[in-house]
Amino acid sequence: MAYDPPMQTSGPSSDQLAPGRLARWGIGLAALVIPLTTIVSHSFGRSTYPLLLPAIKDDLNISNTQAGFGGGATYVAYLVGVLIVTLIAGRYEPLRIMKAGLATSSIGLMILAIATSFPLVLAGLALLSSGGAGIWLSAPVLATQGVEPHRRGVVIGMLTGTIGLATSIIALGTRGARNFTDNPELWRPVYAVECVGALLILFLISRSLTTHKTERLPAGRISAAGLRSVPGWLPVTLAYVAFGAIAAGYSTFLAEALETDGDVSRDSVSSIYLGLGIASLIGAPLIGGISDRLGRRTAMLGVMSIIGAASVGVATLNGAPLVVIVILFGGLWVSYPTLTATYVRDHLNDRQFGSAFGLMTIFFGLAAIIPPFAAGAVADDRGSFELPYLAFGGLAIVGFIALLFAPGRAAETPNS
Repeated sequence: MAYDPPMQTSGPSSDQLAPGRLARWGIGLAALVIPLTTIVSHSFGRSTYPLLLPAIKDDLNISNTQAGFGGGATYVAYLVGVLIVTLIAGRYEPLRIMKAGLATSSIGLMILAIATSFPLVLAGLALLSSGGAGIWLSAPVLATQGVEPHRRGVVIGMLTGTIGLATSIIALGTRGARNFTDNPELWRPVYAVECVGALLILFLISRSLTTHKTERLPAGRISAAGLRSVPGWLPVTLAYVAFGAIAAGYSTFLAEALETDGDVSRDSVSSIYLGLGIASLIGAPLIGGISDRLGRRTAMLGVMSIIGAASVGVATLNGAPLVVIVILFGGLWVSYPTLTATYVRDHLNDRQFGSAFGLMTIFFGLAAIIPPFAAGAVADDRGSFELPYLAFGGLAIVGFIALLFAPGRAAETPNS
């Protein structure tokens, strides 16, 4: 059965990008800078806390339960940010929302760089994560404006590929700084450097890109109309929710689980994170290209399978096999939100995308709140992360089954 494109809203369907003061000759610089923004939302906002968590725990003398509360609070703040963006997406241009997100995240990083107590760490993580929502819900739209539908997977894959590059640099830099200072518990200077990086990216975005004003659309309420117009929206959303729960728990305690259950040294954990970053730098564009050729659902099924295998692997493996499966996970897991975003983007215009994907991300955020806290509490009780990671593997099976009910390639034909 043929797919009927969703009704377009009145007025201009997208914000038109224009060169800013650093790029009056064109938007080439902006095209390079936009992918850098996801470094702030994901590399700084998601990957750094798990990497530094063992040192933060030792320095501030907190338990796994408290550390898990930090991971859960991160997603609560992200959810708040998503709610705000979803409510205002029809009224403000994506670029303006992105700038606000970068500014908020920079303040959060500044607090983390000087935090002397766990409540301050929570406050910094909250601002960093809520700002990250504004970045992530804007970046796919800005990155794909003017891009042909059959190339969107590669483009958004490159958008998240920068996350892998930054994660590698952070891991390498952290390891080098700790060796240079002979301080395995060093963590605040890492956030200080990230704060400088976030402010630089904000400066480049502000100078390299502007938008022409467009007609405002109704805002102030959350509507599921746009999301429901996407073919297979329910199973795709359910799988995205399952992924949210896995990602929150898996990533929060990965370094701690490798040290506790995998007998991996702290120095080696930094090396593994370097491998994770390199793998995702390659994997994200690769998976995006596969989705362009074989369909979004096919790619999502493959990635969900690897996520499940990696979750079980952390619980059951040691040595080289554990390192291999963890790095394979790192190469693919950042692709899953990208694939979901591209699936939605294929069927909706810019304004509709912000509202629809924002609603999906609200469900994602709700699912991500409990797993870090629960995993930390179970680990404190049992002295091991084996059971939580087996549970994450079970959630991956749920996500995989949900995707089997999503429409196949025929219904994934993008709108031009």
